[in-house]
Amino acid sequence: MRPSRSIHTLRLLTCFSILPLAACGDSGSDDASSSEDVGETQDDTAGTTAGEETESTGSEASTDAGTTETATDTDTDDDVGTSETDAGTETDAGTETDAGTETDAGTDTDTGDTDTTDTDTDTTGEQEYAPWILTIDEPDSTTDVLLQISIVDGEVGETTVICDDLELSGNLPDNTIFTSLTFNDLDLYASGRVTANGDTLVYINPCDCTAQEVGQYGYTGVNGITSNELQNMFGSSSDQDVIIEIDPMTALAMELNPLPGDWGSTGLTWSEPELNVLYGINASDDRLYTFNGDDASEIGSIAMDMNFGSVGIEYHPGADKLYACGISGDARSLYSVDIETGAVSLEASDVLAGTCDNLAAPFGPVECIPQ
Repeated sequence: MRPSRSIHTLRLLTCFSILPLAACGDSGSDDASSSEDVGETQDDTAGTTAGEETESTGSEASTDAGTTETATDTDTDDDVGTSETDAGTETDAGTETDAGTETDAGTDTDTGDTDTTDTDTDTTGEQEYAPWILTIDEPDSTTDVLLQISIVDGEVGETTVICDDLELSGNLPDNTIFTSLTFNDLDLYASGRVTANGDTLVYINPCDCTAQEVGQYGYTGVNGITSNELQNMFGSSSDQDVIIEIDPMTALAMELNPLPGDWGSTGLTWSEPELNVLYGINASDDRLYTFNGDDASEIGSIAMDMNFGSVGIEYHPGADKLYACGISGDARSLYSVDIETGAVSLEASDVLAGTCDNLAAPFGPVECIPQ
């Protein structure tokens, strides 16, 4: 209920006559009453405008004590619960400024901003890797299917066709064979054949399902390629028995270090930044080798407990697991290898239609591939 102007005037006169040198509203109850009285005597439009300005600036004093008090009273009643004193003396205006300062100190908006920042900080810094790997499945000599394999618990081995049959370009023949697959950053590359197995670097575009020749390595039998987070690309050549570094723009390669012994079917994969090693499988001796992630020098090897015929291998940092395929007699299934013991375990049976010899895990979201 709005108080009449005469009652308001009477209250002011009473206050000034009793306490002529003090602000008329030191106690909480008197302040609340005074706040309502002053607020009601102002023009509605002026009160609204002044209120908005006070909310934006937080602690602003005005020579127009009546208008400023109306704004501050409105803010204080709604947000803080502390009311202002009556207008009419310099002491009242000073009290109003103090109340404005108190309003700033307890603003809910500041607290909200801080909470939002904290939330953002808590969820930043951990890279998430999509729970799948890719392979090029070759059910016959002229069909190359780009296939996504799930590694989600309860769905391991379930597949999604990304490309029914890759469209080959350049010098790639219709019966080319893809013997390795890797992501370099978010770009997908394969090792293919023009004249000999593993002699050509190929760029795979999952959006238009094309396979474009990048160039030839100058080496053959490069049946294992991989990349690290710095986009350095490595390859293992089973014909020259060396590990090479490959320029993904031109396919030109240079030798880094020799492979230990005579290598047959091979696969190569990088671990992750903390370990920074390369893992390689040699199907000739069924051993898992570890190499330095910078210069590809040999670190060591362990025996595996199953026999590989062809080799596909990929470490997935999100799952912290080394996936492999190409087991003799079960070349269509997906396996994993324990990097500490060499134990090989079945993950999913009959995943592919053809022999598995290539796997790739993503570094991040990949365009045109369901995440």
